[in-house]
Amino acid sequence: SAGMNDGRELAYAGHYPAALDVLDTLENPQSALALTYYGFTHRKAGRGALGMSYYDAALAADPNNLLARSYMGQGHVASGDMMRAQAQLTEIRMRGGRDSWAETALASAISTGQGYSY
Repeated sequence: SAGMNDGRELAYAGHYPAALDVLDTLENPQSALALTYYGFTHRKAGRGALGMSYYDAALAADPNNLLARSYMGQGHVASGDMMRAQAQLTEIRMRGGRDSWAETALASAISTGQGYSY
């Protein structure tokens, strides 16, 4: 939807309060994808624990949400928890995400110790 795309683009650009405002207007802010972007926005805005709680909710709604798994893994890289990051990479691969952006981004984050900003 346009709102979801607007929220995603604002979050990727670093406009976190604006991104949250847009996400709050979504028809279904509890969808797995919306929860993923809430998590991303909060994590990038420096609220790591809150971001992780949104990823947990996104994965409860859809365990095959590879984007949430990738972002969660990147959050683990950022906090230095490489075992949990590697566990999410394994989950992505086991759930059919080999060669996807989710796998590539997380594998890169693990190898460099740096996450993506998008």
